[in-house]
Amino acid sequence: MKSTIFKTVILSFTLIGLAACSSSKEDSKKTGIAYTSTYVCPMHCEGSGSDKAGQCPVCGMDYVLNKENSK
Repeated sequence: MKSTIFKTVILSFTLIGLAACSSSKEDSKKTGIAYTSTYVCPMHCEGSGSDKAGQCPVCGMDYVLNKENSK
């Protein structure tokens, strides 16, 4: 009986873990200003990004052209 309960618990945790770790292509897309601006911080600091060249206000690194969103 204990063995059956133990196996059920292990199986449940395994299935939950697999569901949590799986991702689709849509889930892996980066969103937010740190990824979608014309110029982005190479470190993708939260709140960074601009339509003009400059420096990241968080870490001070120079923005780089975001090739995916350049105009």
